[in-house]
Amino acid sequence: MKISQISSVIFLIIASFFFSFYFGHLGLMPLDDLQNFNSGFRVLKGDFPFKDYYSITGPLLDIWQSNFYKIFDVSWQSFVIHASLMNAIYAISLYHFCKKFSLGSFQSFFIALSGGLLMYPTAGNPTVEHHSLILSLIATLFFILGQKYNNNYKIYISIFVFFLAFFIKQVPTVYFIFICILIYFSQAVCKLNTINTFKYFFFTLGCLMLFLFYFYSNGVLINDIINQYFIIAFNLGESRFDNINLHFLYEKISKLFYLIFLVIPSTWLLISKKKKLPFLMIISLSIIICFYEIHSNNQPITFAVLPVLIIFLISPLTKQNINSKFLNYFFYIIIFYCFFRILRFEIYYLFALIFLLIYLFLKKNILLKNLIIIYLLISTCFYFEKYVKYRAWDDLNKEKMLLTFKGEEIDKKFKYLKWRTINFEDINKEKKLIIETLSFLQNLNNDTNYILISDYQIYNAVLNRKDFSPVKYWFSDATYPSKNKVLREDFDQFFKNKIIDNNISLILIDNTAKFKSKELKDFNWLYPCLNELSHEMDDSIDIFKIKADCV
Repeated sequence: MKISQISSVIFLIIASFFFSFYFGHLGLMPLDDLQNFNSGFRVLKGDFPFKDYYSITGPLLDIWQSNFYKIFDVSWQSFVIHASLMNAIYAISLYHFCKKFSLGSFQSFFIALSGGLLMYPTAGNPTVEHHSLILSLIATLFFILGQKYNNNYKIYISIFVFFLAFFIKQVPTVYFIFICILIYFSQAVCKLNTINTFKYFFFTLGCLMLFLFYFYSNGVLINDIINQYFIIAFNLGESRFDNINLHFLYEKISKLFYLIFLVIPSTWLLISKKKKLPFLMIISLSIIICFYEIHSNNQPITFAVLPVLIIFLISPLTKQNINSKFLNYFFYIIIFYCFFRILRFEIYYLFALIFLLIYLFLKKNILLKNLIIIYLLISTCFYFEKYVKYRAWDDLNKEKMLLTFKGEEIDKKFKYLKWRTINFEDINKEKKLIIETLSFLQNLNNDTNYILISDYQIYNAVLNRKDFSPVKYWFSDATYPSKNKVLREDFDQFFKNKIIDNNISLILIDNTAKFKSKELKDFNWLYPCLNELSHEMDDSIDIFKIKADCV
């Protein structure tokens, strides 16, 4: 490897790590972010997903996060380091695959840099969505390289990485797996290598047995995985497709128009140059991300796939030095359209536009592959301005980020975090609520075991107290079966055992929780055993004492 390439790799690692690390300290989404912060702590304290709490997503993420806590101690910085490392892995993986697809150092560097700026900085802390998307993309690229160069080892790596991605989040992993299977058998129509097919099948079976053995060795039964990770999770995913209308589809897919634009040049490559791979991959990935946008009903993330699409588009252009007036004019149009959109955010992009106009005037015959890189860069800037810079992932904006408070005012574990959430307009009220709740829990007798239901899952980690909740986070008909649903009896029994085995005497529900006190009535075996206690924090937290020998 040349010195210039080594320098590029080092820069990409540092830049992509610190992009994510910086933005990971700006704001948070309590329900989404703090559930993973807490579940890593739970594993550190001896709990295990599926066995000790219901987990519909992220078992491996919880386990990995606990290891980061072991190394760096329990803190927000340890949490953010995890995400930053994954972001660096994504950027370096893109650079590696660019080189394998014969892209030049210039193109490879900017594609990888774009990935490092668009992927994890959106959230900045570990999420199942980002982890599964990163690993699914890496697995898919390994699969394509394995097919391209007839390299079985790369396909073996792909299969193993897909398993990692799946046990972080089922969707979008299954979409990528489905596409890879279709590609494999579509290319095998002419000449199916039966021996290789059996090798892949048995390797997949071996990986499955390995993962099941790992879970089983930690006390998890196969039935637990099926019930929680498939049946309950499927019920949640199925509901995401309810009430879909044209407005919903437009709102979800319209932000992906820069990605979908690439279907046009890939179609041109298919028709005029007989290049199937760019068309097949761009169409496939576009379908995946559109479905994922609809299914996830979540914050923006899928535009981070843009650099991968660029790899497939630019690879044949680099190899055969393909140029086309049609594609040149096409990219001129969408580049200037991107500038038109981005100037709404910051006026200084006007200087970049002027510089580009001067460059195009002087250069005149600019290569198509360089035009595509310019398109990638300005698209990256657009998505950065709209979704990353002012924390759209956390439903925040420029105005809200002007008012924050220091995380260390709550506890030193949140040092350097600029605390801001969408939950409270008055940040002082939010801070007061958190501090009062911490103080209340701290004053409880050490022998008092409780189940705390809150969207702010930081309290047990701050106080270093074991979490006895039967679920990763409380969300009816999402993280556990609602009343009269399949598997509800199993969950009720699991919940009962939690209370009995751990001598739980209190159930606490704060006013941040999506789960409200009235929902306790759905647990008809529990509700008659509860006495609501009056106390000085009545407006902030509901306290229910469990009658002795009642459950």
